[in-house]
Amino acid sequence: MAIPRAQYDPRRVFRFSLPKFEVGPKTRSAGTYLSGGLFALSFFLLLDAATLSKHAKPPSDAPHDVVPVHMSFVDWIPAICSTIGFLVVSILDKSHLSAAFSGDAWGSSDSAARRARVVLFLGVALLAGGLAGSLTVLILKYIIPEYNGYLYYGIANVGMNGGIMLSAMILWAAQSGSDEYEYQLTV
Repeated sequence: MAIPRAQYDPRRVFRFSLPKFEVGPKTRSAGTYLSGGLFALSFFLLLDAATLSKHAKPPSDAPHDVVPVHMSFVDWIPAICSTIGFLVVSILDKSHLSAAFSGDAWGSSDSAARRARVVLFLGVALLAGGLAGSLTVLILKYIIPEYNGYLYYGIANVGMNGGIMLSAMILWAAQSGSDEYEYQLTV
């Protein structure tokens, strides 16, 4: 199947164009508040698990040599990655992603669109890495050794990282419409 040359644009990733939905100011505000609430709820999950972990005691019928499982720095590394990824994705200026390329078909090496896409890729990679890291911690630290009483710590970690990723997607969708906050800074 040949691609018609009249409609082909080498800068496009897909042959078909995705529909662009416009969001109004109220939808934009609601999406931003929903994203912020989900972000806060996600951190509450991890802080709740960390608080429970700090005060965990072995069951009363357990032998004396049983030590309770506590959350350590390893549990916080995925949360740090997801938070940095969220910040990178949310701070990125979305107008640079669709900026026209200069120079050849893929633009020059210092193109603003190329740099914005690389930064977006790094942010999404940090978000995905945080989620994958939390799943790894859940499996290796809480499921395989069969710490049944402490499984909530791993589930809260996965829930926190998934919530941050979902929060970033909601914020991206809410702010993808027309930008009502445009600042013109000149020196």
